[in-house]
Amino acid sequence: MNPNDDLLRELDDFMTRHGFSDSTFGLRATGDGHLLRRIRDGRAIRRSTIVKVKRFVARHEIDAA
Repeated sequence: MNPNDDLLRELDDFMTRHGFSDSTFGLRATGDGHLLRRIRDGRAIRRSTIVKVKRFVARHEIDAA
């Protein structure tokens, strides 16, 4: 089991709703087009990166509403 499974489900749902590819999401959220691949591979993610990702998602959801 990947320790990032809950985050991945949340991000996959978000990307599906808003039409983002993995690389586009990573670039826009953190400037790292390989972010999702590393998360999917089970690599550790810094808390600061998780905060950036969640802030991006929240801002995008508000802007899209």
